[in-house]
Amino acid sequence: MRPALHILFVTNTYPTAMKPGDSPQIRDQIEALKLRGVNVDMIFIDRHITKWNYARAAWKIFLLSFQERRYDLIHAYYGHCGFLALLQFSYPVVTTFLGSDLLHPRDGAIGKVAARFANGIIVQSEEMRRVVKREDICIIPFGVNLNLFTPSPKQEARQELGFNTTEKLVLFPWDPERPVKRYDVIQESIQIVQQRYNDVRIVSVYDRPHAIIARYMSCCDVMVLASDHEGSPMAVREAMACNLPIVSVDVGDVRQIIENVEGCYLCEREPGDIAEKVMWVFEQDRRTEGARFIRQIDADWCADQVLVLYDAILESSSGRRRLAV
Repeated sequence: MRPALHILFVTNTYPTAMKPGDSPQIRDQIEALKLRGVNVDMIFIDRHITKWNYARAAWKIFLLSFQERRYDLIHAYYGHCGFLALLQFSYPVVTTFLGSDLLHPRDGAIGKVAARFANGIIVQSEEMRRVVKREDICIIPFGVNLNLFTPSPKQEARQELGFNTTEKLVLFPWDPERPVKRYDVIQESIQIVQQRYNDVRIVSVYDRPHAIIARYMSCCDVMVLASDHEGSPMAVREAMACNLPIVSVDVGDVRQIIENVEGCYLCEREPGDIAEKVMWVFEQDRRTEGARFIRQIDADWCADQVLVLYDAILESSSGRRRLAV
């Protein structure tokens, strides 16, 4: 039996009472690791309260170098946190990159520095792996919480959420104010669709508890993604688990996830093409079998892959001495 690991997690994104929709997949992964016997401590940098929390976290991490060893390694989520985790010299560092921390021109600059010096790197897609240019990268997309995201009757979900049972609902489960998500393109697309279907509207929902997002995925007719870039968009896999049809541009690992699923379509980042694919979904008027394709990539699978990486780092000559238990 493996000895218990003691991991310090560092993250600047985590669900809170104020921001319940702030990367719940990270919480799901940590909880799955706990169920596998991992002892967990966390430094949560609440960036929504004050940016000074980054400085406080940096100082706390730096002081670890002068304290008694308590951890086997540090696992940081997001490139900024991976950079801070490197400020100590007692523990190996694993950094999970989420997407923009490597792919965005500004945030990616910090992320690439963190990726260069981390002992272990987790990315969400092949595109992200190419950006880092290291051979020892692990592609481990976050797993879906199948306790919440599961097929359920559309009309039941609509009645629960107060939607008309006959209108066409297009789900946009991101903040419309985030430019990278290209809500402007989605709006133009739906304006075209409304020329044929006058009962169509966009449902934008974000920063809500995971269970609420799952209900919206059950009540909508289609989810549309037009982002400029993505790592491995969590909402796509969650929509798959709910059998929700998807129309998406070819970003991150979306092609790999949906291209063999009937009722899901890749499109150009162009309103006319998106509108055409959305109308295909409306004409077919049926759910997909996405849950059958995605059920293997759940939070438990993800946690198991992360544990394999932990062991490889701790056993390698480049890793630090494992904490005696």
